[in-house]
Amino acid sequence: MALHKLNVVLLGFAVGVVLGYLVNRRSPALAETESLPAFLTDEPAAPPKKPSRDPLTEIDGIGPAYEQALQALGIETYAQLAQQNPDDLAARLSARVSAARIRQERWIEQAQEKMQ
Repeated sequence: MALHKLNVVLLGFAVGVVLGYLVNRRSPALAETESLPAFLTDEPAAPPKKPSRDPLTEIDGIGPAYEQALQALGIETYAQLAQQNPDDLAARLSARVSAARIRQERWIEQAQEKMQ
């Protein structure tokens, strides 16, 4: 009878190990992105991440419609806008805005100032 109880305990243990493995198994891609919480490491906590989009409407001359058009082009941050050429940007925005207006309203310069 004691041998039977031991077999049941060992079987339960083996099933638990297998289930634990299956539940806690992670894909390699997911494992690379995960890290220990800051309180478990010797490293200082990282500063909070900046939102992925900057409010481009804070730039004079850019309203919600232009912000949406810029985002459709993949320009979502001040840094991305600051790297643009007014002529190329106007051409990519089609007939929505001219390069002269972008220069006059200083979109690029304002974006550079907002980055500082």
